[in-house]
Amino acid sequence: MSAVAEADLLRRFGFYKSALYVREINLCVVSDVHIGLAETLYQQGLHFPLHEEETLLERFGAVLDRFNPAVFVLDGDIFHAFDRVSRAARETFAAVLATLRAECEVVLVRGSHDTMLPAVAGGTVERYDRGGYTVVHGDRPVGDHGTLVIGHDHPAIEIDMARFPCFLYGEGVVGGKDLVVMPAANPLSPGVTVNHAKGRDFLSPILRRVDTGRLQPVVEVDGEVVVLPPLAGIRRFA
Repeated sequence: MSAVAEADLLRRFGFYKSALYVREINLCVVSDVHIGLAETLYQQGLHFPLHEEETLLERFGAVLDRFNPAVFVLDGDIFHAFDRVSRAARETFAAVLATLRAECEVVLVRGSHDTMLPAVAGGTVERYDRGGYTVVHGDRPVGDHGTLVIGHDHPAIEIDMARFPCFLYGEGVVGGKDLVVMPAANPLSPGVTVNHAKGRDFLSPILRRVDTGRLQPVVEVDGEVVVLPPLAGIRRFA
């Protein structure tokens, strides 16, 4: 299958600050916010201000201003810690929710880290279906679905010795349905380099069953969105 043209993909989707906007259904998705990651890094010895809450609120505010979505989905791994939610993490989560709910409907999809999320938030779901699209975190297989939007693997791509968070797009790669893999929304997450990645290198059981060579990285660099050739070609010439 030939590579999808950049113009065609950008007519269908918006890509901004690690958020995906599905134009035809006015839906925005971010994945892997990992609230509390800054606190964990501090406990591990990074003793300098990381300003996680301020950074996340700025990002979400900018995404809302750019796309003005009707629905905003937080697609799993909303919290970083598995076993507890600190006071600081709760406060950041509350601030993020207040920012989003002031503008649109918010859907919380549970991820592999979100064992505490139902107790903190309530009203969470394992998947969200809307207008031919299915949003799941990606940490488990999924049955019948539309175009899949998943997170979980934090893809990033290395270009000229610099690493950039990236989306991965695959036309018809999951049972004939399209796939979008989300980068981590938390800028403190470095991402996992996918330049040479094959199916077995991914965590998601969904990605392990697709021809990952057909996935096209989508990168935002200095405000410009660039759709790169499929990973098979990048492997060949890297």
